[in-house]
Amino acid sequence: MKYLTIFSIVSLIVLFATDVGAQVTVRGTVSDERTGEPMELVTVVIEGTSIGTTTSPEGTFELELRGTDDILIFSFIGYVTQRITPPMDGTELNVVLALSIEDIEGLVVVGTRRLPRLVTDSAVPIDVISPRDLQSTASTDIDDILRSQIPSYNVQRHEIDGSTTFVRPPTLRGLSPDNTILLVNGKRRHRSGSVALFGSALILGSQGADMNMIPAIAMKQFEVLRDGASAQYGADAVAGVFNLQLRDANHGVSVRSRVGQYHQGDGRYISIAANAGFPLTEQGFVNVSLEYRDMEPTNRSVDRADALALMSKGFPVARTAQVWGNPDIDDAITGFFNAGLDLSESIHLYAFGGYGRRSGNGSYYLRAPGGSTARANVFRFGSGDSATRAIADLDPNDGIDCQTLNDLPSLDSDFNAVQSFIANYRGTCYLFNEDYPGGFTPRFGADMSDLSAVAGIRGDSPSGFRWDVSAGMGRSLMDYFIRNTVNASLGPNQPSEFRQRDFLQEEYSVNLDVSYPVNLESFHSPLNIAGGVQWRTEIFETKAGDTNSYSIGPFKDQGFSVGSNGDQGIPPEYAGRWERPNYAAYIDLEADVIRTLQIGIAGRYENFYQDFGTTLTGKVAALWRATPILSFRGSVSTGVRAPTPGQANLQNIQTNFDSKGGLIDAGQIPSYHPIAEALGAEPLTEESAVNLALGTILRISPDLVLTADLFSITLRDRIALTGSIPLNDELATVLRESGQLAGFETLREVKFFSNDFDTRQFGIDVLLSYDKEHSSDRATIASIAYNWTRPELLKFSDPTTINSFLGKPLTESTQVSILSPRRRIEMEHVNPRHRIVAMGRQIMGPYHGMVRLHYYSSWKACLFFSFSCTIGGQDALRTYDGSWIVDAEVGYRISDSYTAAFGVNNIFATNRPADPIERDGQGNSYVPSTPWDQNGAALYLRLSADF
Repeated sequence: MKYLTIFSIVSLIVLFATDVGAQVTVRGTVSDERTGEPMELVTVVIEGTSIGTTTSPEGTFELELRGTDDILIFSFIGYVTQRITPPMDGTELNVVLALSIEDIEGLVVVGTRRLPRLVTDSAVPIDVISPRDLQSTASTDIDDILRSQIPSYNVQRHEIDGSTTFVRPPTLRGLSPDNTILLVNGKRRHRSGSVALFGSALILGSQGADMNMIPAIAMKQFEVLRDGASAQYGADAVAGVFNLQLRDANHGVSVRSRVGQYHQGDGRYISIAANAGFPLTEQGFVNVSLEYRDMEPTNRSVDRADALALMSKGFPVARTAQVWGNPDIDDAITGFFNAGLDLSESIHLYAFGGYGRRSGNGSYYLRAPGGSTARANVFRFGSGDSATRAIADLDPNDGIDCQTLNDLPSLDSDFNAVQSFIANYRGTCYLFNEDYPGGFTPRFGADMSDLSAVAGIRGDSPSGFRWDVSAGMGRSLMDYFIRNTVNASLGPNQPSEFRQRDFLQEEYSVNLDVSYPVNLESFHSPLNIAGGVQWRTEIFETKAGDTNSYSIGPFKDQGFSVGSNGDQGIPPEYAGRWERPNYAAYIDLEADVIRTLQIGIAGRYENFYQDFGTTLTGKVAALWRATPILSFRGSVSTGVRAPTPGQANLQNIQTNFDSKGGLIDAGQIPSYHPIAEALGAEPLTEESAVNLALGTILRISPDLVLTADLFSITLRDRIALTGSIPLNDELATVLRESGQLAGFETLREVKFFSNDFDTRQFGIDVLLSYDKEHSSDRATIASIAYNWTRPELLKFSDPTTINSFLGKPLTESTQVSILSPRRRIEMEHVNPRHRIVAMGRQIMGPYHGMVRLHYYSSWKACLFFSFSCTIGGQDALRTYDGSWIVDAEVGYRISDSYTAAFGVNNIFATNRPADPIERDGQGNSYVPSTPWDQNGAALYLRLSADF
């Protein structure tokens, strides 16, 4: 692929470098029907080609025609597209554009370095999400909004899943968030500080961008490029690219308020957002957006069987002590600005950026105060039949050996017996039942903040040469906390809240982009030659937690666990700061070789000069307009992704389930750690990808369009977090004696990043869309989108047998599986293979109505805590039936400025009840892997004001 790209680029330049003769030129102006003001940056294109221009700040344009039968298309986001036959006698053409009542025009900039174009003129599939689409749903979460619009986009809610509860990693075409790039105004946005240490195999270990730090009201349009674009935007754009275009009006005020809740009466939320545009002298603008959100938690739990048993013995265990549901999100505030200033007719300054913060917390697992599931090393010592109630000897020198007392209550004793013992030995012996008589359920949370800024200057010349110089930065901080828990080794009289660590992601970049159209005699259009260079650095930093979150207390030697229980703090010796700089250069060629054939070729060179060395990616894409109504398109591209500094260096200890449903400590360690190497880890390398696509566009009528796109994405040496690798008693003993993880001696599972498997995603996207404006106040919009994706695990490492661990021979050899059976099943089956999103919207004067149908086909998943997808020797794989989900909205325009709407998502509260094993063992009432919102019907009321 590398040599094909280089050869193609050189051939195009050498073979066709001949100037063409002059053509017929048409000139004119474009103005706004409502205000009469000239319109800048309106796209003017010859129909059926990619030849065109944009209007100047004075609304003027000039374009050379290619034939006497040429028709011009005038397009601008938010306005009705005009199709006009130009005069051939030199008469000036004056065009007036009217506002669209539905924002139905799909003018996009992603996927090309030429002029903005309609999605039906693109050689690659692109989805366009309009501002109205962003509003017509109960959720204020960008991930949920995109899932409701794009069937190949999947995102789940992750309860009791660490930071993925607050920054939910989405998948596009079944690939990790790491394989998709987020752009804002065409500039790359930074990753989140959250690394997904829990979740399904598709997202485990991923580190993507946090889109919810950008207020939805700031978005003029959201573009989703569903094709490999590594050569154009970055080597890791394997699955595609998101491009968020910011509002850029210099006038007007918009306010959106929304309240809602679920049909069960919980999950109440409020959202208030505002956008305002201001002139920046007569030559510029400043557009500002603010949003405030507050969301109460939900509870879809039932009482666990062990909790009910403890209640029957008198223990004051809280009802539904372990909560499954949405987290509590407090005071989420985001702000964004977009500004531009014309220094002259050809030079333009621009800047944009924003700040956001929010705090979230959710339930962790119940720490049972007794019984067989009593929390190890807090309420219980040992395991199985030999397990005893955990007790601390407050004064080892007083002659009373607390751990050998004959009247120490067993784990099966009732509440009164335990309390009687506490009363008899208070001040001498200590049980955590004294302070936590009903056990405790930690609340895990994070204070999140995000800062970004981009500034640049761009210009163009009459010859068509364009240039753009910019610099940007981004910063994402995850400040973690855990409440209602203990550091058991500290004993009594200790804090119940800990700050266990910070994760900080920082990125800085400098870009230079240029383009120039070269007129070639052999081509129907100029050959657009674009190129650029970029320097970018990515930094990941872990900061130590507060001392109590990791300190080794005086009761550690008596068997009590160290560190904040549930999420252990990071000590200073495990904190660090890691950086990966790289520079890149790209070239991008695109032209209409003949009137009916558009070809684009791109190549990109990147150098990760501190570690992974150089990469070269390429792309060839073509659009063939076979007839005026039928086009075919296709592309071939390659991609490469190196592990992020966070993935390569992260070290963390959290709570997980073992195969019997008990709570244990699980560690995330770097692949170069001696423990990981002893378990078979190898140095991380980059993953590579080949993306093939073939599609068609059928313009059935001016208002009805059908597109279908086949795709195949093959990834080699995929970077992902292994499943939890259990440490048996002997391995755990060797680890404890080695001192490799001082203070983490209770570790019973580990995981690390690896390049362990190859996959292929094969599928098809089909979209039938109908957009019709009948009059200035009547419109019909309908679409049916279908996605079928079949993931296939091509290769993975077989389990390995180790006979020694950390240099010590083992009495019995142990098998280690890097890719567990559970993860293998999740890779291929956890996402439904078939998805449909069908939507119909009707506008009739002041009224509007919308109905949206979602179909999710069946999917498979292992029960929650089954590492090998078996429980007690029984198969733990379950198949769940598909479902239709129905959303609806009705609205009324009260006046020219005010609109009200009421809607319901998931009208019939469709859900999948949990398996009895999960229900009794974990207390969840629904299937955790459900691909839609499991909380039931969501009702909302929205009020809008525009001035």
